[in-house]
Amino acid sequence: MTAALLLRAILLACFVSACAARAPSAPSVGPNVSAVVPYKVAGDGEVRFTVRPRYTAGSAVAIQLNIRSGTLQIIGPLSGAIFYHDGATPDQVARRLDAAQLPGVDVQPGKSAHATITWDGKYETGEYVRAGTYSLALDFIVGGDVKRVGTVLEIAAP
Repeated sequence: MTAALLLRAILLACFVSACAARAPSAPSVGPNVSAVVPYKVAGDGEVRFTVRPRYTAGSAVAIQLNIRSGTLQIIGPLSGAIFYHDGATPDQVARRLDAAQLPGVDVQPGKSAHATITWDGKYETGEYVRAGTYSLALDFIVGGDVKRVGTVLEIAAP
């Protein structure tokens, strides 16, 4: 076999191999793995939410916060709310969060802190929320300015 024919055979083999059907790749994470949602804030700080892909209606919801300040102090969360999205109207307040659900922290420059936000999974009226898409909004003070950050919460039927 000449060098030209050998080169053509190798190229044909590479082409056939590249076009061959492959098994689908496995997902990189499981469907129940928590997601980390980071938010950069002034002074090179960061507020990170750790949320589950879905929570069950009729039960409490716990969200982990990791707060790292850069050059500016971060205080909070000072206030918060859960909003409901129904698709037809503007977001509705499902529940306002009070001091019992918002363990405020004072993170000095260059330091970190951890906090857990616990929502009982209920509307302001005391009834458990329905399955659907909700969002959590939290207010912090970063270097003297108010900063709102948040994340989406998916509530699934039991």
